[in-house]
Amino acid sequence: MRWAALGALLPTRRDLLVVELGCGLGAFGARLASTYARYAGVEPDAASAAVARERVAPWAGLVVPSVADLPAGEAGLLCAFEVLEHLPDDAGELRRWCRLAAPGALVVLSVPAEPRRFGPWDEKVGHLRRYSRETVAELFRAAGVEPVRVVHYGYPFGYALEAARNAVARRHADEVRGVPVNRRTESSGRQRQARSAAMGALRAGVSRPCLAWQGRHPDRGPGIVALGRVTGDA
Repeated sequence: MRWAALGALLPTRRDLLVVELGCGLGAFGARLASTYARYAGVEPDAASAAVARERVAPWAGLVVPSVADLPAGEAGLLCAFEVLEHLPDDAGELRRWCRLAAPGALVVLSVPAEPRRFGPWDEKVGHLRRYSRETVAELFRAAGVEPVRVVHYGYPFGYALEAARNAVARRHADEVRGVPVNRRTESSGRQRQARSAAMGALRAGVSRPCLAWQGRHPDRGPGIVALGRVTGDA
């Protein structure tokens, strides 16, 4: 459901350098690398980076540990999916990422939505906050990015999934108590998605009808996707 919402925001122009910040295991990285001319992922966790590197290798994709390993001013598309909510200085980090962007580059983000819904699962995976559409727009502006579109996704199935995740997190609360946030973040980045056969069954039985609901309700859902354009004003 997140990819369906994100796909509507991605540029149709294919001759771009795409930089994905916090690419994790490379699930989205493989899609981006197979679509655009050049792909570079940034992933500081070595275990996750090794998996991502294998996934993007068929398209000569690159995975590096730091933004310092990439050239400034060349990226036509910057992406960060479920990353900013883990960072103490989200606005400052986004500003630093934008140094990689070419003039007029696009920025596509996804973050968890609705601050009032912050719960046990957020704690378990190292989230520091959730966002509203207004705070995402403010975050963009603080980083020199002009907001173009900010919408919710995941309605209604995402709420059920969130409730299930919170129930699991409550049962395992002792396992994360006292674990530093950065360690929780690293662990969350290594969580694998279901196998392809299972995902196919889920998509057919649940996701497809929910995508229709999601498309009709861009103002609802536990996640936000956002599109902006770099202005360089920050």
